Amino acid sequence: MATVESNKPEAPPALKCPQCGAAVSTTDVACSICGVDLALAAALAEQTVWASMPSAQERPYVEQIHLPRFGDFLLRNGFVSEGQLQTALAHQQDAAARGQPLPIGQILLDLGVVTREQLDIAGFQQVRELQATLIENNHQLQRYVNNYAQELRQALKKLDELNQLKTNFLSNIRHELRTPVAHIKGYADMLAGGYVGPISAEQRKAVNVIRQAATHLERLLNDLIQFATSAKREMAYEPTAFSLPDLVARVLEKLHPKATASEVQLRADVLPTQPLVLADMEKIYWVLFHLVDNAIKFTPASGEVSLTAQVRDSRLRVFVQDTGIGIPPERIHEIFEPFHQLDGSSTRSYGGLGLGLALVRQIVELHGSQIEVESQPERGSIFAFDLALAPAPA
Repeated sequence: MATVESNKPEAPPALKCPQCGAAVSTTDVACSICGVDLALAAALAEQTVWASMPSAQERPYVEQIHLPRFGDFLLRNGFVSEGQLQTALAHQQDAAARGQPLPIGQILLDLGVVTREQLDIAGFQQVRELQATLIENNHQLQRYVNNYAQELRQALKKLDELNQLKTNFLSNIRHELRTPVAHIKGYADMLAGGYVGPISAEQRKAVNVIRQAATHLERLLNDLIQFATSAKREMAYEPTAFSLPDLVARVLEKLHPKATASEVQLRADVLPTQPLVLADMEKIYWVLFHLVDNAIKFTPASGEVSLTAQVRDSRLRVFVQDTGIGIPPERIHEIFEPFHQLDGSSTRSYGGLGLGLALVRQIVELHGSQIEVESQPERGSIFAFDLALAPAPA
Protein backbone atom coordinates (compact mmCIF):
# COMPACT_ATOMS: atom_id res chain seq x y z
CA MET A 1 0.00 0.00 0.00
CA ALA A 2 1.34 3.40 -0.97
CA THR A 3 2.10 5.82 1.77
CA VAL A 4 0.08 9.00 1.64
CA GLU A 5 2.04 12.08 2.65
CA SER A 6 0.22 14.59 4.83
CA ASN A 7 -0.02 18.20 3.64
CA LYS A 8 -0.77 19.52 7.13
CA PRO A 9 1.69 22.16 8.33
CA GLU A 10 4.10 21.09 11.02
CA ALA A 11 3.07 21.99 14.54
CA PRO A 12 5.24 24.62 16.21
CA PRO A 13 7.72 23.22 18.75
CA ALA A 14 6.33 22.88 22.29
CA LEU A 15 7.46 25.49 24.81
CA LYS A 16 8.51 24.47 28.32
CA CYS A 17 8.96 26.41 31.50
CA PRO A 18 12.73 26.88 32.12
CA GLN A 19 12.07 26.27 35.85
CA CYS A 20 9.87 23.15 36.02
CA GLY A 21 9.55 21.97 32.43
CA ALA A 22 5.75 22.29 32.30
CA ALA A 23 4.14 23.21 28.96
CA VAL A 24 3.62 26.96 28.52
CA SER A 25 2.19 29.23 25.81
CA THR A 26 3.72 32.28 24.12
CA THR A 27 0.98 34.35 25.71
CA ASP A 28 1.73 33.19 29.28
CA VAL A 29 3.40 35.65 31.66
CA ALA A 30 4.00 33.16 34.46
CA CYS A 31 4.12 29.36 34.64
CA SER A 32 0.76 27.95 35.77
CA ILE A 33 2.52 25.09 37.60
CA CYS A 34 5.43 26.66 39.47
CA GLY A 35 4.44 30.31 39.18
CA VAL A 36 7.87 31.54 38.02
CA ASP A 37 8.09 34.71 35.90
CA LEU A 38 8.76 33.23 32.45
CA ALA A 39 10.74 36.27 31.16
CA LEU A 40 13.04 36.20 34.19
CA ALA A 41 13.44 32.44 33.98
CA ALA A 42 14.31 32.69 30.29
CA ALA A 43 16.96 35.36 31.01
CA LEU A 44 18.54 33.21 33.73
CA ALA A 45 18.50 30.18 31.43
CA GLU A 46 20.18 32.24 28.68
CA GLN A 47 23.00 33.18 31.06
CA THR A 48 23.45 29.53 31.92
CA VAL A 49 23.74 28.66 28.24
CA TRP A 50 26.29 31.42 27.64
CA ALA A 51 28.29 30.23 30.61
CA SER A 52 28.45 26.74 29.15
CA MET A 53 29.94 28.01 25.87
CA PRO A 54 33.73 28.16 25.28
CA SER A 55 35.54 30.93 27.10
CA ALA A 56 36.93 34.07 25.45
CA GLN A 57 40.28 32.36 25.08
CA GLU A 58 38.66 29.43 23.26
CA ARG A 59 36.50 31.29 20.70
CA PRO A 60 37.27 34.45 18.75
CA TYR A 61 35.36 37.64 19.47
CA VAL A 62 33.79 38.71 16.17
CA GLU A 63 30.68 40.69 17.21
CA GLN A 64 32.32 44.09 16.75
CA ILE A 65 34.33 43.26 13.63
CA HIS A 66 32.07 45.43 11.42
CA LEU A 67 31.85 48.39 13.81
CA PRO A 68 33.84 51.37 12.45
CA ARG A 69 36.84 52.52 14.53
CA PHE A 70 35.82 50.36 17.49
CA GLY A 71 39.17 50.95 19.21
CA ASP A 72 38.68 54.73 19.13
CA PHE A 73 35.20 54.26 20.59
CA LEU A 74 36.60 52.15 23.43
CA LEU A 75 39.22 54.82 24.15
CA ARG A 76 36.78 57.72 23.97
CA ASN A 77 34.38 56.04 26.40
CA GLY A 78 37.02 55.01 28.98
CA PHE A 79 37.08 51.25 28.35
CA VAL A 80 40.82 51.34 27.53
CA SER A 81 43.69 53.76 27.91
CA GLU A 82 45.73 55.30 25.10
CA GLY A 83 48.69 53.07 25.89
CA GLN A 84 46.55 49.92 25.97
CA LEU A 85 44.98 50.77 22.62
CA GLN A 86 48.36 51.47 20.99
CA THR A 87 49.69 48.14 22.30
CA ALA A 88 46.65 46.32 20.91
CA LEU A 89 47.02 48.07 17.53
CA ALA A 90 50.66 47.02 17.34
CA HIS A 91 49.66 43.39 18.03
CA GLN A 92 46.96 43.71 15.37
CA GLN A 93 49.53 44.87 12.78
CA ASP A 94 51.82 41.97 13.66
CA ALA A 95 48.96 39.48 13.29
CA ALA A 96 48.00 40.97 9.91
CA ALA A 97 51.62 40.72 8.75
CA ARG A 98 51.55 37.01 9.64
CA GLY A 99 48.40 36.58 7.55
CA GLN A 100 46.16 36.21 10.61
CA PRO A 101 44.05 39.40 10.78
CA LEU A 102 42.21 39.78 14.09
CA PRO A 103 39.61 42.32 15.26
CA ILE A 104 40.79 44.79 17.86
CA GLY A 105 38.29 43.43 20.37
CA GLN A 106 39.78 39.94 20.20
CA ILE A 107 43.29 41.33 20.74
CA LEU A 108 42.15 43.36 23.74
CA LEU A 109 40.56 40.19 25.15
CA ASP A 110 43.75 38.23 24.56
CA LEU A 111 45.75 40.93 26.34
CA GLY A 112 43.35 40.85 29.27
CA VAL A 113 42.63 44.59 28.95
CA VAL A 114 38.83 44.21 28.75
CA THR A 115 36.28 41.51 29.45
CA ARG A 116 33.79 40.07 27.02
CA GLU A 117 30.98 41.74 28.91
CA GLN A 118 32.67 45.14 28.52
CA LEU A 119 33.07 44.55 24.78
CA ASP A 120 29.41 43.57 24.47
CA ILE A 121 28.36 46.70 26.34
CA ALA A 122 30.69 48.89 24.24
CA GLY A 123 29.46 47.33 20.99
CA PHE A 124 25.85 47.90 21.99
CA GLN A 125 26.60 51.53 22.92
CA GLN A 126 28.38 52.20 19.65
CA VAL A 127 25.52 50.71 17.66
CA ARG A 128 23.10 52.97 19.55
CA GLU A 129 25.36 55.95 18.89
CA LEU A 130 25.61 55.14 15.19
CA GLN A 131 21.83 54.72 15.00
CA ALA A 132 21.31 58.11 16.67
CA THR A 133 23.78 59.72 14.26
CA LEU A 134 22.06 58.09 11.29
CA ILE A 135 18.65 59.28 12.49
CA GLU A 136 19.94 62.84 12.96
CA ASN A 137 21.58 62.78 9.53
CA ASN A 138 18.32 61.57 8.01
CA HIS A 139 16.47 64.40 9.75
CA GLN A 140 19.00 66.93 8.46
CA LEU A 141 18.71 65.48 4.96
CA GLN A 142 14.93 65.67 5.14
CA ARG A 143 15.12 69.30 6.28
CA TYR A 144 17.49 70.06 3.43
CA VAL A 145 15.20 68.37 0.90
CA ASN A 146 12.18 70.24 2.27
CA ASN A 147 14.02 73.59 2.14
CA TYR A 148 15.30 72.86 -1.37
CA ALA A 149 11.84 71.86 -2.55
CA GLN A 150 10.41 75.08 -1.10
CA GLU A 151 13.09 77.16 -2.82
CA LEU A 152 12.47 75.31 -6.08
CA ARG A 153 8.73 75.96 -5.84
CA GLN A 154 9.38 79.66 -5.23
CA ALA A 155 11.84 79.82 -8.14
CA LEU A 156 9.35 78.11 -10.47
CA LYS A 157 6.63 80.49 -9.36
CA LYS A 158 8.91 83.47 -9.99
CA LEU A 159 9.90 82.05 -13.38
CA ASP A 160 6.26 81.60 -14.30
CA GLU A 161 5.55 85.21 -13.30
CA LEU A 162 8.48 86.46 -15.39
CA ASN A 163 7.40 84.39 -18.40
CA GLN A 164 3.88 85.75 -18.08
CA LEU A 165 5.23 89.31 -17.83
CA LYS A 166 7.40 88.75 -20.90
CA THR A 167 4.51 87.27 -22.85
CA ASN A 168 2.19 90.12 -21.91
CA PHE A 169 4.85 92.64 -22.92
CA LEU A 170 5.34 91.00 -26.30
CA SER A 171 1.60 90.74 -26.84
CA ASN A 172 1.22 94.49 -26.28
CA ILE A 173 3.74 95.24 -29.00
CA ARG A 174 1.19 94.85 -31.75
CA HIS A 175 -0.94 97.56 -30.16
CA GLU A 176 1.76 99.99 -29.01
CA LEU A 177 4.47 99.77 -31.67
CA ARG A 178 2.91 98.58 -34.91
CA THR A 179 0.88 101.76 -35.41
CA PRO A 180 3.81 104.22 -35.27
CA VAL A 181 5.87 101.96 -37.55
CA ALA A 182 3.01 101.92 -40.05
CA HIS A 183 2.90 105.73 -39.91
CA ILE A 184 6.67 105.97 -40.50
CA LYS A 185 6.46 103.65 -43.51
CA GLY A 186 3.39 105.37 -44.91
CA TYR A 187 4.82 108.89 -44.77
CA ALA A 188 8.20 107.71 -46.07
CA ASP A 189 6.43 106.16 -49.07
CA MET A 190 4.51 109.42 -49.63
CA LEU A 191 7.75 111.42 -49.52
CA ALA A 192 9.48 109.03 -51.90
CA GLY A 193 6.52 109.16 -54.29
CA GLY A 194 6.43 112.95 -54.35
CA TYR A 195 2.90 113.11 -52.93
CA VAL A 196 3.82 115.92 -50.52
CA GLY A 197 5.98 117.86 -52.90
CA PRO A 198 9.20 117.40 -54.86
CA ILE A 199 12.36 116.29 -53.05
CA SER A 200 16.00 116.44 -54.06
CA ALA A 201 18.20 113.43 -54.86
CA GLU A 202 19.91 113.68 -51.46
CA GLN A 203 16.56 113.85 -49.70
CA ARG A 204 15.39 110.79 -51.66
CA LYS A 205 18.42 108.83 -50.41
CA ALA A 206 17.57 109.83 -46.85
CA VAL A 207 13.94 108.80 -47.30
CA ASN A 208 15.03 105.42 -48.69
CA VAL A 209 17.18 104.85 -45.61
CA ILE A 210 14.11 105.63 -43.46
CA ARG A 211 12.01 103.19 -45.48
CA GLN A 212 14.61 100.42 -45.16
CA ALA A 213 14.96 101.00 -41.40
CA ALA A 214 11.17 100.99 -40.96
CA THR A 215 10.90 97.75 -42.94
CA HIS A 216 13.60 96.15 -40.80
CA LEU A 217 11.89 97.34 -37.62
CA GLU A 218 8.58 95.96 -38.87
CA ARG A 219 10.20 92.56 -39.42
CA LEU A 220 11.60 92.59 -35.89
CA LEU A 221 8.18 93.47 -34.48
CA ASN A 222 6.57 90.68 -36.48
CA ASP A 223 9.12 88.24 -35.09
CA LEU A 224 8.31 89.40 -31.56
CA ILE A 225 4.59 89.03 -32.16
CA GLN A 226 5.07 85.58 -33.66
CA PHE A 227 7.13 84.56 -30.65
CA ALA A 228 4.56 85.97 -28.21
CA THR A 229 1.83 84.03 -29.99
CA SER A 230 3.82 80.79 -29.89
CA ALA A 231 4.73 81.33 -26.22
CA LYS A 232 1.02 81.53 -25.39
CA ARG A 233 0.39 78.36 -27.45
CA GLU A 234 -1.88 80.35 -29.77
CA MET A 235 0.00 79.77 -33.04
CA ALA A 236 -2.52 78.78 -35.69
CA TYR A 237 -1.92 75.87 -38.06
CA GLU A 238 -3.82 75.91 -41.34
CA PRO A 239 -2.47 73.19 -43.66
CA THR A 240 -3.21 73.30 -47.36
CA ALA A 241 -1.80 71.48 -50.40
CA PHE A 242 0.57 73.73 -52.34
CA SER A 243 3.54 73.69 -54.67
CA LEU A 244 6.86 74.14 -52.89
CA PRO A 245 8.68 75.24 -56.09
CA ASP A 246 6.28 78.18 -56.39
CA LEU A 247 6.90 79.11 -52.76
CA VAL A 248 10.67 78.88 -53.26
CA ALA A 249 10.40 81.20 -56.26
CA ARG A 250 8.62 83.79 -54.08
CA VAL A 251 11.33 83.57 -51.42
CA LEU A 252 14.22 83.94 -53.88
CA GLU A 253 12.54 86.81 -55.73
CA LYS A 254 12.08 88.67 -52.44
CA LEU A 255 15.67 88.09 -51.29
CA HIS A 256 17.44 88.48 -54.62
CA PRO A 257 18.17 92.23 -54.10
CA LYS A 258 19.76 91.53 -50.72
CA ALA A 259 21.88 88.70 -52.14
CA THR A 260 23.02 90.93 -55.02
CA ALA A 261 23.93 93.75 -52.66
CA SER A 262 25.92 91.27 -50.51
CA GLU A 263 27.56 89.71 -53.62
CA VAL A 264 26.18 86.31 -52.64
CA GLN A 265 24.92 83.91 -55.30
CA LEU A 266 21.43 82.47 -54.78
CA ARG A 267 20.67 79.05 -56.25
CA ALA A 268 17.60 76.80 -56.17
CA ASP A 269 17.39 73.10 -57.02
CA VAL A 270 13.70 72.35 -56.68
CA LEU A 271 12.06 70.46 -59.54
CA PRO A 272 8.78 71.97 -60.76
CA THR A 273 7.38 68.44 -61.07
CA GLN A 274 7.75 67.68 -57.37
CA PRO A 275 4.54 66.58 -55.62
CA LEU A 276 2.49 69.02 -53.55
CA VAL A 277 3.17 69.32 -49.86
CA LEU A 278 0.62 69.54 -47.05
CA ALA A 279 1.56 72.39 -44.69
CA ASP A 280 0.72 75.91 -43.58
CA MET A 281 1.94 77.76 -46.66
CA GLU A 282 2.49 81.19 -45.09
CA LYS A 283 4.37 79.76 -42.13
CA ILE A 284 6.61 77.63 -44.37
CA TYR A 285 7.22 80.76 -46.47
CA TRP A 286 8.32 82.53 -43.31
CA VAL A 287 10.62 79.61 -42.39
CA LEU A 288 12.26 79.50 -45.84
CA PHE A 289 12.53 83.28 -46.00
CA HIS A 290 14.23 83.45 -42.63
CA LEU A 291 16.62 80.54 -43.30
CA VAL A 292 17.71 81.96 -46.66
CA ASP A 293 17.88 85.53 -45.30
CA ASN A 294 19.99 84.29 -42.40
CA ALA A 295 22.26 82.35 -44.76
CA ILE A 296 22.83 85.49 -46.87
CA LYS A 297 23.58 87.54 -43.75
CA PHE A 298 26.26 85.11 -42.54
CA THR A 299 27.83 84.39 -45.94
CA PRO A 300 30.70 86.62 -47.08
CA ALA A 301 31.00 88.11 -50.56
CA SER A 302 31.53 85.58 -53.40
CA GLY A 303 29.77 82.92 -51.30
CA GLU A 304 26.73 80.86 -52.25
CA VAL A 305 23.36 80.07 -50.72
CA SER A 306 21.29 77.20 -52.13
CA LEU A 307 17.79 75.92 -51.47
CA THR A 308 17.04 72.33 -52.51
CA ALA A 309 14.31 69.75 -51.96
CA GLN A 310 14.18 65.96 -52.39
CA VAL A 311 11.43 63.38 -51.93
CA ARG A 312 12.44 60.86 -49.27
CA ASP A 313 10.22 58.14 -47.81
CA SER A 314 6.89 59.78 -48.62
CA ARG A 315 8.09 63.15 -47.31
CA LEU A 316 9.80 66.14 -48.87
CA ARG A 317 13.21 66.97 -47.41
CA VAL A 318 14.11 70.69 -47.65
CA PHE A 319 17.71 71.94 -47.39
CA VAL A 320 19.09 75.47 -47.02
CA GLN A 321 22.86 75.43 -47.44
CA ASP A 322 25.45 78.21 -47.34
CA THR A 323 29.20 78.70 -47.54
CA GLY A 324 29.20 81.16 -44.64
CA ILE A 325 31.03 81.55 -41.36
CA GLY A 326 29.59 78.35 -39.88
CA ILE A 327 28.81 77.42 -36.29
CA PRO A 328 30.99 75.52 -33.80
CA PRO A 329 29.35 72.07 -33.37
CA GLU A 330 29.27 72.37 -29.57
CA ARG A 331 27.27 75.62 -29.84
CA ILE A 332 24.67 74.61 -32.43
CA HIS A 333 22.03 74.12 -29.72
CA GLU A 334 22.42 77.78 -28.68
CA ILE A 335 21.18 79.22 -31.97
CA PHE A 336 17.63 78.07 -31.19
CA GLU A 337 17.47 79.84 -27.82
CA PRO A 338 15.18 82.93 -27.84
CA PHE A 339 16.88 86.32 -27.49
CA HIS A 340 20.31 84.72 -27.79
CA GLN A 341 23.18 85.58 -30.13
CA LEU A 342 26.34 83.48 -30.41
CA ASP A 343 28.25 86.76 -30.55
CA GLY A 344 26.91 88.54 -27.49
CA SER A 345 29.37 91.42 -27.56
CA SER A 346 28.28 95.02 -28.02
CA THR A 347 30.39 95.17 -31.18
CA ARG A 348 28.93 92.14 -32.91
CA SER A 349 28.81 92.27 -36.69
CA TYR A 350 25.35 90.77 -37.19
CA GLY A 351 22.18 92.32 -35.81
CA GLY A 352 18.86 90.77 -34.83
CA LEU A 353 16.88 89.86 -31.75
CA GLY A 354 17.85 86.19 -31.76
CA LEU A 355 14.23 85.08 -32.27
CA GLY A 356 14.26 83.93 -35.89
CA LEU A 357 15.65 80.43 -35.47
CA ALA A 358 13.65 79.91 -32.26
CA LEU A 359 10.50 80.57 -34.29
CA VAL A 360 11.76 78.43 -37.17
CA ARG A 361 12.09 75.48 -34.82
CA GLN A 362 8.63 76.05 -33.32
CA ILE A 363 6.98 76.27 -36.74
CA VAL A 364 8.80 73.18 -38.02
CA GLU A 365 7.80 71.25 -34.89
CA LEU A 366 4.22 72.47 -35.38
CA HIS A 367 4.37 70.53 -38.67
CA GLY A 368 5.47 67.34 -36.90
CA SER A 369 9.09 67.64 -37.99
CA GLN A 370 12.48 68.60 -36.57
CA ILE A 371 14.98 71.20 -37.75
CA GLU A 372 18.42 69.61 -38.17
CA VAL A 373 21.73 71.46 -38.50
CA GLU A 374 25.15 70.48 -39.80
CA SER A 375 27.86 73.10 -39.61
CA GLN A 376 31.60 73.69 -39.49
CA PRO A 377 33.32 76.99 -38.75
CA GLU A 378 34.46 78.81 -41.92
CA ARG A 379 32.91 76.09 -44.13
CA GLY A 380 29.20 76.82 -43.91
CA SER A 381 25.98 75.34 -42.59
CA ILE A 382 23.10 73.14 -43.72
CA PHE A 383 19.60 73.48 -42.23
CA ALA A 384 17.14 70.72 -43.11
CA PHE A 385 13.57 69.66 -42.23
CA ASP A 386 10.80 67.46 -43.63
CA LEU A 387 7.33 68.30 -44.90
CA ALA A 388 4.44 65.89 -45.41
CA LEU A 389 3.35 65.22 -48.98
CA ALA A 390 -0.25 66.01 -49.87
CA PRO A 391 -2.46 62.98 -50.55
CA ALA A 392 -2.71 62.07 -54.22
CA PRO A 393 -6.04 63.11 -55.78
CA ALA A 394 -8.57 60.30 -55.99
